[in-house]
Amino acid sequence: MPTEQTPASVGGPRRRPRLQDIAEATGVSIKTVSRAIRGDGPVREETRARILAEADRLGFQLNDIAAGLRRKNQSMATVGVTLGDVTNPFFAPMLRGIHSVATRHQHLVLSGDAQNDADLEHRVIRQFFAHRVAGLIVAPIGDDLAYLAEEASFGAAIVFVDSPPPGLDGLLDAVTTTNEQSTREGIAMLVARGHRRIGFLGHPRAGSGALERWNGYRAALAEAGLPLDMDIVRDGLVTDADATAAAESMLVATDPPTAVFTDNNRLCTGLLLSTGYAERPVDVLSFDDFPLAPKFGVSVIDSDPYEVGRVGAELLFDRLADRGRPAQRAVVPARLVVRERA
Repeated sequence: MPTEQTPASVGGPRRRPRLQDIAEATGVSIKTVSRAIRGDGPVREETRARILAEADRLGFQLNDIAAGLRRKNQSMATVGVTLGDVTNPFFAPMLRGIHSVATRHQHLVLSGDAQNDADLEHRVIRQFFAHRVAGLIVAPIGDDLAYLAEEASFGAAIVFVDSPPPGLDGLLDAVTTTNEQSTREGIAMLVARGHRRIGFLGHPRAGSGALERWNGYRAALAEAGLPLDMDIVRDGLVTDADATAAAESMLVATDPPTAVFTDNNRLCTGLLLSTGYAERPVDVLSFDDFPLAPKFGVSVIDSDPYEVGRVGAELLFDRLADRGRPAQRAVVPARLVVRERA
């Protein structure tokens, strides 16, 4: 029994409609059609509506790659965003902040997950440049990103968010939060609660953010007259499983901490999942908020990732408008949210 054939299987895929097809159908110029569809020029609203309706009827689709290659700067109406670890809840609101600005500028946001792998991060960034994104926002994990300074010298628009790599701070646009100051305030809060042994769980100090949080922890202990005890410090941690294992060894020690500071929310999740925490709950302070924090009574230093992303995107589009201006650094203040332990 013969099968029913679709138009595509009979004669192959149909040719995509062109701007010329819409112009012929609506009786206007190709230039007017282009302006109406791209929204980048004066067109009467009645004419625009008629053109867009015809474009939908014909199934017209803009080819942004071809259009980008025709522009002088050979870039697309896209923004690349490289994330250190897409599973970290910090990045979802940060991406929303970036989208809020990119949408206003009629740019599409493309994101890449480095999966906590510096080599993969490098490949993702190179792929974004190969696809000629208009600009790049990087939440870095690697500590060898000097090649980005060279890319910027060729006119690439690049913004670091959250934690610029040491050595590049001041050379490229960046958005950070009040890492050191807010950590000092948070540790001072734990000291005021009566804690004298405050443990530390930290991620690798490849970026300036992690280093600043570590410096804030040490400074707060010194201000309180407390020693820095490396027996209750675990750093270089990446995953929640790393933090769980570190917490197990820390909390069963002969003289365990009565409070623990985690320098990001994923490590805090690992701490809360540990058997040591279940058997001996401690006061917990985490950098960056997360959904389970209120349930466990975890105090947090909320760095407002949405605002970090939004400000980063604003810096990017400012850079696209003026590629020769000096590098800018914006600081989004973090907010200490104190909670009682559940």
